[in-house]
Amino acid sequence: MIEQPAQIHHSYLRLIGAMALWGGVPVVMKVTLSGLDPATFNFFRYLLALTILFPLLKYNRVPRIPARVKVYLMLLGACTLFPYSELFLIGLEHTSAATAGLLNGLTPVIVLLLGLLLRMERPTWRIIVGMLVSYAGVYYFISTGQPATGTTHGDIYGIFLVSLAVIAFSVFSLSNSKHNRNYPSLVVTTYVFLGTFLAFIPATIWDWWTQPAQHVGMANVAGILYMAVPVSVIGYLWFSHGACALGVYKSGLFLNLVPVFAVGFSILFLQERLASRQWLGVLVILAGIVWTSIARSPPAAGNAESTVEIKQN
Repeated sequence: MIEQPAQIHHSYLRLIGAMALWGGVPVVMKVTLSGLDPATFNFFRYLLALTILFPLLKYNRVPRIPARVKVYLMLLGACTLFPYSELFLIGLEHTSAATAGLLNGLTPVIVLLLGLLLRMERPTWRIIVGMLVSYAGVYYFISTGQPATGTTHGDIYGIFLVSLAVIAFSVFSLSNSKHNRNYPSLVVTTYVFLGTFLAFIPATIWDWWTQPAQHVGMANVAGILYMAVPVSVIGYLWFSHGACALGVYKSGLFLNLVPVFAVGFSILFLQERLASRQWLGVLVILAGIVWTSIARSPPAAGNAESTVEIKQN
């Protein structure tokens, strides 16, 4: 049964809410990650998230899924969310929160290119133009617009790591949307997080072995709470619900809002400054978002999958 307009509107609101929560990640991590290794941070983040998700599974009495699907979802988390979470936080230590947030603008481009490669999407000319405009804005911001503190080798290293993290998340988004069409979002999210958590166990043990003097302060605890509950549990569930209702194409467009929120939060809370030339890059990115958002859904294979997705709850 196709969802009613009110339910579709709720899906849009969930996606916007998830993007706002994710847009705050660079700012929160800049403030709370100091003194704690990223692997240890993510270990406690996903541990706390799982202590919330598994009781929710039992409370909602969701149907059981085959063991092979559970294994696949756990492998998906270990191969995508694990490198994404680790590389993003390490890269954030070497670049500004605004730059890390703007790099997320590449996510919809990569998702659509992967969908095209796998014959899941066939973008229209309007979508292609919108992607190119957004990509041009990100490229201009990084290569031409110079941060107020200047560009260093550390900045380039951070940009490289965050870019790898964005690619990993793009692969996750495409694979995750496929399983959300067949299984409840709560089940998919829980087992993906379980695989991610298990992947962080050896990484965390290695960190404790090589850096035994790590100290968990109140700022670290606050960051773990934010990343575990609003970002991981609420954000991923909202994103999954929205993707089920609108499809991988339309939900992917909302990821363009993440850098917008990230830049706003960076200026508001971290007093980070953008050089005048960088503002042009931001405007170009926003132009690409608007242009692509008003495009029609892609034809052929993309339409078939979107129709199936809209029928999901």
